Amino acid sequence: MPKRTVLIQTPSKIRIETNLLVVESSDKQAKIPLEDIWVVIIESLRCNITANALSRLTDAGAGVLFCDETHHPNGLLLPLGAHSRHAKIVKHQLAISKPLKKQLWQRIVKAKIKNQAAVLKTVGLPGFDKLIQYANEVKSDDASGREAAAAAFYFKTLLNNTGRRAGKYSKSLDYGYSILRAGIARSAVSRGWLVSQGIHHENDLNAFNLVDDLIEPFRPIVDLMVVQRNFSGDLDRETKTSLCKIFELPVTMKEKEFLVQTAIEEMLNSFKQAIIEKDVEQLVLPSLRS
Repeated sequence: MPKRTVLIQTPSKIRIETNLLVVESSDKQAKIPLEDIWVVIIESLRCNITANALSRLTDAGAGVLFCDETHHPNGLLLPLGAHSRHAKIVKHQLAISKPLKKQLWQRIVKAKIKNQAAVLKTVGLPGFDKLIQYANEVKSDDASGREAAAAAFYFKTLLNNTGRRAGKYSKSLDYGYSILRAGIARSAVSRGWLVSQGIHHENDLNAFNLVDDLIEPFRPIVDLMVVQRNFSGDLDRETKTSLCKIFELPVTMKEKEFLVQTAIEEMLNSFKQAIIEKDVEQLVLPSLRS
Protein backbone atom coordinates (compact mmCIF):
# COMPACT_ATOMS: atom_id res chain seq x y z
CA MET A 1 0.00 0.00 0.00
CA PRO A 2 1.29 3.51 -0.82
CA LYS A 3 1.93 5.96 1.97
CA ARG A 4 -0.56 8.79 2.43
CA THR A 5 -0.45 12.39 1.30
CA VAL A 6 -2.21 14.35 4.05
CA LEU A 7 -3.87 17.60 2.95
CA ILE A 8 -4.92 20.01 5.72
CA GLN A 9 -7.17 22.76 4.35
CA THR A 10 -9.02 24.02 7.45
CA PRO A 11 -7.78 25.76 10.63
CA SER A 12 -6.37 22.97 12.78
CA LYS A 13 -4.14 22.11 15.70
CA ILE A 14 -1.48 19.58 14.71
CA ARG A 15 0.43 17.59 17.28
CA ILE A 16 1.90 14.18 18.05
CA GLU A 17 0.28 11.59 20.27
CA THR A 18 2.52 8.55 20.76
CA ASN A 19 3.30 7.53 17.14
CA LEU A 20 0.27 9.27 15.65
CA LEU A 21 -0.11 12.61 13.90
CA VAL A 22 -3.19 14.24 15.40
CA VAL A 23 -5.03 16.84 13.30
CA GLU A 24 -7.81 18.52 15.26
CA SER A 25 -10.23 21.05 13.76
CA SER A 26 -13.36 22.62 15.25
CA ASP A 27 -15.61 19.74 14.31
CA LYS A 28 -13.43 16.63 13.93
CA GLN A 29 -10.20 14.91 14.79
CA ALA A 30 -8.01 12.63 12.67
CA LYS A 31 -5.19 10.39 13.87
CA ILE A 32 -2.71 9.07 11.32
CA PRO A 33 0.21 6.72 12.03
CA LEU A 34 3.49 8.50 11.31
CA GLU A 35 4.79 5.48 9.43
CA ASP A 36 1.92 5.80 6.93
CA ILE A 37 2.67 9.40 5.92
CA TRP A 38 4.45 10.36 2.68
CA VAL A 39 3.90 14.14 2.62
CA VAL A 40 1.85 16.52 4.77
CA ILE A 41 0.47 19.59 2.96
CA ILE A 42 -0.54 22.43 5.29
CA GLU A 43 -2.68 24.76 3.21
CA SER A 44 -4.47 26.82 5.86
CA LEU A 45 -2.46 29.69 7.36
CA ARG A 46 -4.51 29.25 10.54
CA CYS A 47 -2.93 25.93 11.46
CA ASN A 48 -0.86 25.53 14.59
CA ILE A 49 1.74 22.75 14.55
CA THR A 50 4.12 21.91 17.36
CA ALA A 51 7.89 21.77 16.94
CA ASN A 52 7.70 18.22 18.24
CA ALA A 53 5.30 17.30 15.41
CA LEU A 54 7.63 18.75 12.79
CA SER A 55 10.61 16.95 14.29
CA ARG A 56 8.80 13.62 14.52
CA LEU A 57 7.52 13.91 10.95
CA THR A 58 11.05 14.39 9.62
CA ASP A 59 12.30 11.52 11.78
CA ALA A 60 9.64 9.38 10.13
CA GLY A 61 10.90 10.41 6.67
CA ALA A 62 7.85 12.54 5.82
CA GLY A 63 7.98 15.85 3.98
CA VAL A 64 5.95 18.87 5.10
CA LEU A 65 4.77 21.30 2.41
CA PHE A 66 3.56 24.78 3.41
CA CYS A 67 1.31 27.08 1.36
CA ASP A 68 0.98 30.86 1.10
CA GLU A 69 -2.11 33.06 1.36
CA THR A 70 -3.09 32.12 -2.20
CA HIS A 71 -3.01 28.43 -1.19
CA HIS A 72 -0.04 27.64 -3.43
CA PRO A 73 2.99 25.72 -2.09
CA ASN A 74 5.82 28.02 -1.03
CA GLY A 75 7.96 26.04 1.44
CA LEU A 76 9.13 22.50 2.07
CA LEU A 77 10.52 20.78 5.16
CA LEU A 78 12.53 17.65 4.38
CA PRO A 79 14.08 14.87 6.49
CA LEU A 80 17.73 15.92 6.19
CA GLY A 81 20.28 13.32 7.16
CA ALA A 82 17.73 10.51 7.32
CA HIS A 83 19.87 8.20 5.24
CA SER A 84 22.68 6.43 7.07
CA ARG A 85 24.90 6.42 3.96
CA HIS A 86 24.42 10.06 3.02
CA ALA A 87 28.15 10.85 2.69
CA LYS A 88 28.80 7.83 0.44
CA ILE A 89 25.91 8.67 -1.88
CA VAL A 90 26.96 12.32 -2.14
CA LYS A 91 30.53 11.22 -2.92
CA HIS A 92 29.26 9.20 -5.89
CA GLN A 93 26.97 12.04 -6.94
CA LEU A 94 29.70 14.67 -6.95
CA ALA A 95 31.96 12.38 -8.97
CA ILE A 96 29.59 12.09 -11.95
CA SER A 97 31.51 12.92 -15.13
CA LYS A 98 30.21 15.53 -17.56
CA PRO A 99 29.69 12.97 -20.36
CA LEU A 100 27.56 10.79 -18.05
CA LYS A 101 25.53 13.82 -16.92
CA LYS A 102 24.81 14.64 -20.56
CA GLN A 103 23.79 11.06 -21.33
CA LEU A 104 21.53 10.90 -18.28
CA TRP A 105 19.82 14.13 -19.30
CA GLN A 106 19.36 12.79 -22.83
CA ARG A 107 17.61 9.72 -21.41
CA ILE A 108 15.39 11.84 -19.15
CA VAL A 109 14.34 14.16 -21.98
CA LYS A 110 13.54 11.20 -24.26
CA ALA A 111 11.34 9.66 -21.59
CA LYS A 112 9.54 12.95 -20.99
CA ILE A 113 8.77 13.51 -24.67
CA LYS A 114 7.55 9.94 -25.12
CA ASN A 115 5.20 10.42 -22.19
CA GLN A 116 3.94 13.65 -23.71
CA ALA A 117 3.24 11.70 -26.90
CA ALA A 118 1.32 9.12 -24.87
CA VAL A 119 -0.80 11.87 -23.31
CA LEU A 120 -1.87 13.21 -26.72
CA LYS A 121 -2.75 9.72 -27.93
CA THR A 122 -4.67 8.90 -24.76
CA VAL A 123 -6.89 12.00 -25.00
CA GLY A 124 -7.44 11.48 -28.73
CA LEU A 125 -5.37 14.35 -30.10
CA PRO A 126 -2.96 14.26 -33.06
CA GLY A 127 0.79 14.59 -32.76
CA PHE A 128 1.91 11.24 -31.34
CA ASP A 129 4.20 10.44 -34.27
CA LYS A 130 5.70 13.92 -34.34
CA LEU A 131 6.60 13.78 -30.67
CA ILE A 132 8.08 10.30 -31.02
CA GLN A 133 10.22 11.70 -33.82
CA TYR A 134 11.34 14.52 -31.51
CA ALA A 135 12.19 11.95 -28.83
CA ASN A 136 14.30 9.94 -31.27
CA GLU A 137 16.19 13.10 -32.26
CA VAL A 138 17.30 13.97 -28.72
CA LYS A 139 21.09 14.13 -28.55
CA SER A 140 23.47 14.03 -25.61
CA ASP A 141 22.57 16.88 -23.20
CA ASP A 142 19.69 17.63 -25.59
CA ALA A 143 22.10 19.68 -27.69
CA SER A 144 19.51 19.83 -30.49
CA GLY A 145 16.91 21.49 -28.23
CA ARG A 146 14.25 18.84 -28.79
CA GLU A 147 12.78 19.26 -25.30
CA ALA A 148 11.80 22.88 -25.94
CA ALA A 149 10.50 22.15 -29.45
CA ALA A 150 8.46 19.20 -28.20
CA ALA A 151 7.03 21.21 -25.29
CA ALA A 152 5.91 24.04 -27.57
CA PHE A 153 4.11 21.65 -29.91
CA TYR A 154 2.74 19.48 -27.10
CA PHE A 155 1.12 22.23 -25.04
CA LYS A 156 -0.20 24.02 -28.11
CA THR A 157 -1.95 20.79 -29.11
CA LEU A 158 -3.02 19.65 -25.66
CA LEU A 159 -4.32 23.02 -24.48
CA ASN A 160 -5.93 24.08 -27.76
CA ASN A 161 -3.60 27.03 -28.39
CA THR A 162 -4.34 28.60 -24.99
CA GLY A 163 -0.77 28.33 -23.77
CA ARG A 164 0.77 26.61 -20.76
CA ARG A 165 1.04 29.69 -18.54
CA ALA A 166 -2.17 31.55 -19.32
CA GLY A 167 -4.58 28.73 -20.16
CA LYS A 168 -7.54 27.48 -18.15
CA TYR A 169 -5.53 24.58 -16.72
CA SER A 170 -2.49 26.58 -15.58
CA LYS A 171 -3.39 26.74 -11.87
CA SER A 172 -4.09 23.02 -11.64
CA LEU A 173 -0.91 22.15 -13.54
CA ASP A 174 1.20 24.35 -11.28
CA TYR A 175 -0.36 22.87 -8.15
CA GLY A 176 0.06 19.31 -9.40
CA TYR A 177 3.69 19.88 -10.34
CA SER A 178 4.36 21.36 -6.89
CA ILE A 179 2.91 18.31 -5.14
CA LEU A 180 4.89 15.98 -7.38
CA ARG A 181 8.08 17.99 -6.80
CA ALA A 182 7.60 17.76 -3.04
CA GLY A 183 7.20 14.00 -3.21
CA ILE A 184 10.34 13.51 -5.29
CA ALA A 185 12.29 15.86 -3.03
CA ARG A 186 11.10 14.00 0.06
CA SER A 187 12.20 10.68 -1.38
CA ALA A 188 15.54 11.94 -2.73
CA VAL A 189 16.56 13.66 0.50
CA SER A 190 15.53 10.74 2.69
CA ARG A 191 17.76 8.52 0.54
CA GLY A 192 20.76 10.76 1.03
CA TRP A 193 20.96 12.65 -2.27
CA LEU A 194 22.29 16.20 -2.38
CA VAL A 195 19.29 17.68 -4.15
CA SER A 196 20.93 21.04 -4.85
CA GLN A 197 23.41 19.27 -7.16
CA GLY A 198 21.69 18.56 -10.48
CA ILE A 199 22.86 16.81 -13.62
CA HIS A 200 21.39 19.45 -15.96
CA HIS A 201 19.80 22.16 -13.83
CA GLU A 202 22.59 24.19 -12.23
CA ASN A 203 20.90 27.30 -10.82
CA ASP A 204 22.82 28.50 -7.75
CA LEU A 205 19.58 29.93 -6.33
CA ASN A 206 17.71 26.62 -6.64
CA ALA A 207 17.99 24.19 -3.73
CA PHE A 208 16.30 21.44 -5.76
CA ASN A 209 18.22 21.20 -9.04
CA LEU A 210 18.35 17.40 -8.95
CA VAL A 211 14.62 17.17 -8.23
CA ASP A 212 13.93 19.44 -11.20
CA ASP A 213 15.96 17.06 -13.36
CA LEU A 214 14.20 13.92 -12.19
CA ILE A 215 10.66 15.31 -12.22
CA GLU A 216 10.57 15.76 -16.00
CA PRO A 217 9.30 12.30 -17.08
CA PHE A 218 6.61 12.53 -14.39
CA ARG A 219 5.17 15.89 -15.46
CA PRO A 220 2.97 14.43 -18.24
CA ILE A 221 1.21 12.31 -15.59
CA VAL A 222 -0.05 15.55 -14.05
CA ASP A 223 -0.97 16.89 -17.50
CA LEU A 224 -3.07 13.83 -18.26
CA MET A 225 -4.85 13.91 -14.92
CA VAL A 226 -5.68 17.61 -15.21
CA VAL A 227 -6.99 17.45 -18.79
CA GLN A 228 -8.90 14.18 -18.44
CA ARG A 229 -10.66 15.40 -15.31
CA ASN A 230 -11.06 18.94 -16.64
CA PHE A 231 -9.48 20.65 -13.64
CA SER A 232 -9.87 24.11 -15.15
CA GLY A 233 -10.16 27.60 -13.72
CA ASP A 234 -9.63 28.35 -10.06
CA LEU A 235 -8.65 25.56 -7.71
CA ASP A 236 -11.35 24.29 -5.37
CA ARG A 237 -10.98 21.93 -2.43
CA GLU A 238 -12.01 18.84 -4.40
CA THR A 239 -9.52 19.55 -7.18
CA LYS A 240 -6.65 19.98 -4.74
CA THR A 241 -7.59 16.81 -2.90
CA SER A 242 -7.61 14.91 -6.20
CA LEU A 243 -4.24 16.34 -7.28
CA CYS A 244 -2.73 15.22 -3.98
CA LYS A 245 -3.52 11.66 -5.07
CA ILE A 246 -1.11 11.91 -8.01
CA PHE A 247 1.19 9.44 -6.24
CA GLU A 248 -1.51 6.76 -6.45
CA LEU A 249 -1.75 6.77 -10.26
CA PRO A 250 -0.23 3.87 -12.25
CA VAL A 251 2.79 4.05 -14.55
CA THR A 252 4.90 1.42 -16.29
CA MET A 253 8.53 0.66 -15.45
CA LYS A 254 10.53 -2.35 -16.57
CA GLU A 255 7.35 -3.70 -18.21
CA LYS A 256 5.61 -3.76 -14.82
CA GLU A 257 2.96 -1.48 -13.37
CA PHE A 258 3.88 0.70 -10.40
CA LEU A 259 2.13 3.49 -8.56
CA VAL A 260 3.85 6.86 -9.01
CA GLN A 261 5.07 6.80 -5.41
CA THR A 262 6.80 3.45 -5.90
CA ALA A 263 8.03 4.52 -9.34
CA ILE A 264 9.87 7.44 -7.74
CA GLU A 265 11.67 5.04 -5.41
CA GLU A 266 12.51 2.71 -8.31
CA MET A 267 13.86 5.61 -10.35
CA LEU A 268 16.11 6.76 -7.51
CA ASN A 269 17.41 3.21 -7.00
CA SER A 270 18.25 2.95 -10.68
CA PHE A 271 19.76 6.45 -10.71
CA LYS A 272 22.16 5.33 -8.00
CA GLN A 273 23.12 2.25 -10.03
CA ALA A 274 23.64 4.30 -13.17
CA ILE A 275 26.04 6.59 -11.32
CA ILE A 276 27.97 3.85 -9.53
CA GLU A 277 28.28 1.69 -12.65
CA LYS A 278 28.73 4.70 -14.96
CA ASP A 279 26.07 3.19 -17.21
CA VAL A 280 23.18 5.35 -18.38
CA GLU A 281 21.20 2.24 -19.35
CA GLN A 282 20.73 1.49 -15.66
CA LEU A 283 18.46 4.52 -15.23
CA VAL A 284 14.84 3.36 -15.34
CA LEU A 285 12.15 5.99 -15.89
CA PRO A 286 8.33 5.89 -15.85
CA SER A 287 6.31 5.55 -19.02
CA LEU A 288 2.65 6.14 -19.77
CA ARG A 289 0.78 3.56 -21.81
CA SER A 290 -0.48 5.08 -25.05
